[in-house]
Amino acid sequence: MNSAPNTNHNIFAIIPAGGIGKRMNQRRPKQFLTIFDQPILLVTLKILAQTGLIKKFIIPTVDVITTKKIIASKLSDVDIEIIKGGKTRQDSVHNGLDYIKKLDDQPDLVLVHDAVRVLVSQEIVINTIEKAFKTGAAIAANKVYDTLKLSHSEVGEDITIKKNISRENTWQAQTPQVFKKELIIEAYQKAKKDHFEGTDSASLVERLNVPVSLVESPKSNYKITTPEDLEIAELILSKRLPSSKS
Repeated sequence: MNSAPNTNHNIFAIIPAGGIGKRMNQRRPKQFLTIFDQPILLVTLKILAQTGLIKKFIIPTVDVITTKKIIASKLSDVDIEIIKGGKTRQDSVHNGLDYIKKLDDQPDLVLVHDAVRVLVSQEIVINTIEKAFKTGAAIAANKVYDTLKLSHSEVGEDITIKKNISRENTWQAQTPQVFKKELIIEAYQKAKKDHFEGTDSASLVERLNVPVSLVESPKSNYKITTPEDLEIAELILSKRLPSSKS
């Protein structure tokens, strides 16, 4: 594993946990489901906190009360603020940025990471932060090797191929995504003003014509979306160090 960045700069993390996870077919939002008897959100926070690089966590959530119960006494030595999430992921991150702007202590970098991207490694977190310190904007991403097909429609019984998409220079965006504070705040303010809804934080920053660096990350750093995803995550975590389960 790479060593942590040699810096005294502040890094704050926004962990959007506002989704309801319809594709999980569960009554509870997926971030509150358990893996090794621990809520997914808690496992994700532990991995990020163990880097020792993040000074403060802001969690915009769909359920403030449940989130507080999950966090209570489990991460007592970590500075965590739990706030109300928005209608969309973008709204939740925006809420987190609005909260940050009101603080006396201001970060140099803001890290955004999905609450249910539980298989992220500390190495990827550290590498992405290091790159963002150098360039101002960086995201974890996985190089695409599979053949890509564009369909005529997204749903229906008869979905057909419209054309192939070149996989050359194609990457699948992941998180963490890390940006200079002023940059990400400007990007979200512009998106709100323009009524633009992006697919991730990087897509908003890209609209400022700012280059965003890619940090290669493994396929295993995926977002839990379906019951199958959860089963695979449990299998992968079971092969990692025992500390993953404690």
